[in-house]
Amino acid sequence: MTKNTFRIAAMAIIVDDQNRVLIGSSPRDGGFKFPQGGLEPNEDPVAGIKRELNEELGIILSNKDILHACSEKVQYLYPPEDPYYIYKGQRLTVFKILFNQEMKLVPQDDEFEELHWIQPKELEKFDVGFRRKAYERALEMCKLF
Repeated sequence: MTKNTFRIAAMAIIVDDQNRVLIGSSPRDGGFKFPQGGLEPNEDPVAGIKRELNEELGIILSNKDILHACSEKVQYLYPPEDPYYIYKGQRLTVFKILFNQEMKLVPQDDEFEELHWIQPKELEKFDVGFRRKAYERALEMCKLF
């Protein structure tokens, strides 16, 4: 765990029946982000995304909700001057998740303040900061962009 290593993580591109994706405002850094989080040591990415979605949004994810697990990873660098980040950046396995009406979106702890359903092309209107290129690539990989 140093500024020289990447945090291994998983990210969800949650899509609804209108092909909109879920993005939320982060009280931690003031920007917007997709649901994501670091994997525990030796945790499988599928188990990790299930845990993260439950921890962040209260979603109980089943395997049938996972439309696609991307083999390519995306990554971004953290701002080096920010003491909050203990890693160099984050390397993420991307999952395309189908939102269904049984899922209740209940933001947990301090992960999200506001949630928005947006068309993928609307991402440009949201401040995602240093995550932008990775997020655009993730949408491309999920065939949404």
